[in-house]
Amino acid sequence: MLTEKNSTRDIFRKYPLLSDYPKSFNLKDKREVIIRPMIKEDVEELYKFFSKLDKEDKQFLRDDVSKKETIQKWADNLNYDVVLPLLAFYNGEVIADGTLHASNYFWTRHVAEIRIVVAKDFRNLGIGKKIVSELFFVSLKRGFKKIVAQIPFYQQNTIRIFESLGFEKEAILRKHIMIQGKFIDLLIMSIFTDNVVQSIKKSY
Repeated sequence: MLTEKNSTRDIFRKYPLLSDYPKSFNLKDKREVIIRPMIKEDVEELYKFFSKLDKEDKQFLRDDVSKKETIQKWADNLNYDVVLPLLAFYNGEVIADGTLHASNYFWTRHVAEIRIVVAKDFRNLGIGKKIVSELFFVSLKRGFKKIVAQIPFYQQNTIRIFESLGFEKEAILRKHIMIQGKFIDLLIMSIFTDNVVQSIKKSY
């Protein structure tokens, strides 16, 4: 496992926007975690992380993470310009996974999406907000104009994380998700980065 700063710093030096990773972060309970982008050697720990998630959490993920080959495929096709996976580690184990997805379409090339999932035992300790914040500021540096998040409507804690960072509720897609015959509304949240940049400039 490569989680220490001196083990991975060189890996990210060729990516100017990622050169300050790995980073350390203290949870609300003072435990220290390490945050850094995923590397190919993370397959086993990331698979363990997803294996421990509740069925309810897994069913809203886009890919079938119950299969190790899914995570292996991610590792084999790592491209930080397309998808930036940002992981948090505690004692060498993955405790959170956030991703920044660039749009696949030319006409929405200014749009990126942030996704986040946190281990149950580490929720409400600040790591979810920290990772979303990190991905958001990477998106600013990359020049994206709009950032979106798609969140099942009942995940109120996740909604509050994005609201605290300035995201607004843009749309509710009624009965957009169906799990085991049950319909669930999907909330679309978004933020326009030009507004954030202007606010930052005014503060200086």
